[in-house]
Amino acid sequence: MGGNIFKNKATSIPKHRIEPTIAAYKQNLAQIFPMKSHSLTFFEPVGSAGKKEISGDLDLAIDSTHIVRSFTESELKKWQIDYHEWNDLYVKIHKRARTATYEMTKMRALLTLISERLADNMSIGDRVTAGNIFTCFPQYDENGPTDDYVQIDWMVGDIDWLTWSYYSHGEYGLKGLHRTQFLVALYSEIGYTFNHFSGIKKKKTKDWLISSPEDALQLLSEHYGIVRHSQTQTFAQLHSWLLNCNSGSYFKVVNRYKEILESQKEKIPNILTHTI
Repeated sequence: MGGNIFKNKATSIPKHRIEPTIAAYKQNLAQIFPMKSHSLTFFEPVGSAGKKEISGDLDLAIDSTHIVRSFTESELKKWQIDYHEWNDLYVKIHKRARTATYEMTKMRALLTLISERLADNMSIGDRVTAGNIFTCFPQYDENGPTDDYVQIDWMVGDIDWLTWSYYSHGEYGLKGLHRTQFLVALYSEIGYTFNHFSGIKKKKTKDWLISSPEDALQLLSEHYGIVRHSQTQTFAQLHSWLLNCNSGSYFKVVNRYKEILESQKEKIPNILTHTI
């Protein structure tokens, strides 16, 4: 999700190492934050990890309620974080924020301080967001740690939304982004912004109106044609659904989608290479 941040250290991870690596990662987190050890067991892989023979990195999602239920002194103490230290950072971040909500800047302040604690035990990326911490951790196999490392990204938010927005079936020849960027194009064409973490909002507004998969699908259904959850799991499914909707927006969405992929220097799916 965060791109290859640890280019000189992290490498791709084979499928058979994913499960032991995640188990070791959770155990390591529990040792660093013993008062949050149970909550940290709720990290779960999202995206294409484990669905292909080789994965570039590991995206681990967790519901924000397992990170913190309220930004109180007692809750922050479970992370070994001083309330005043957190509050000072939160105020500083919020003053610079342009579109972030209070909750987003509060969470970013907390994750920033958590990342500083993590840095004593593993490599941490320079950038922390309201929903991300980027880490680098040894790869494990059935015999224990190996000489290789893998990038592991935290995805903090509503777990139902994260599981849907980051879902990847592992389509042959395509990346998870080919599916999610098609969703971006679909929503953009009808005047909305799609965000992996926050949900969906109208363009040029601040309020995230939709943060559940059901409401997100309802919005698509109202503008294009009825769509079920099972039709949104891959690029191929989404493309086939739109093609059969007869909504009149097919070429507009596809052209917008191509522009997005070209700006990211990503491959255009073969089925679209001859589309006007």
